[in-house]
Amino acid sequence: MVRITFKGLILAVLGLIVTGCSFFGGEEQPVDFWQPALSPDGTTLAYIAKGEKSYNLFALDLATGQERLVLALERDIVYPSWSPDGERIAFMYVQDENNWDIFTVEVATGTVFRVTADAATDANPVWTAVGPILFNSDRGGQWGAYTINPDGTGLRKLSFDRPAEG
Repeated sequence: MVRITFKGLILAVLGLIVTGCSFFGGEEQPVDFWQPALSPDGTTLAYIAKGEKSYNLFALDLATGQERLVLALERDIVYPSWSPDGERIAFMYVQDENNWDIFTVEVATGTVFRVTADAATDANPVWTAVGPILFNSDRGGQWGAYTINPDGTGLRKLSFDRPAEG
């Protein structure tokens, strides 16, 4: 009997999205301008696009049309979200097969900072207007909504645990 967990399903869907969904037939097509995020001042578009080894983080100056690679890592980068001041971008990055964490990158320098370091899957970062990063996590075996400061302190669970269905 095959047991499919919600976490496994989410990771499989992420894999299909990032690989261009070749599962549905036809030739694999790399995605471009994927998961676009507009900077707070509206001048720059951050997005994911295929690099040499993996999906990387790019920025497009909307006034000039100039594209620039912000960050390339060994594995795929997904779900970019701008900081309120436009100086950093939060994103998801896989540490190993089942361990996605939240990171930030300074747009000007490319300096990367690991925000979460938990065995759980930390996903879908969204930088809030007041500073903390809002994200989902399956810490404790159940998905919930959390916030954390960009320096990795102040982890706070916002959601409650639903009773197990029986």
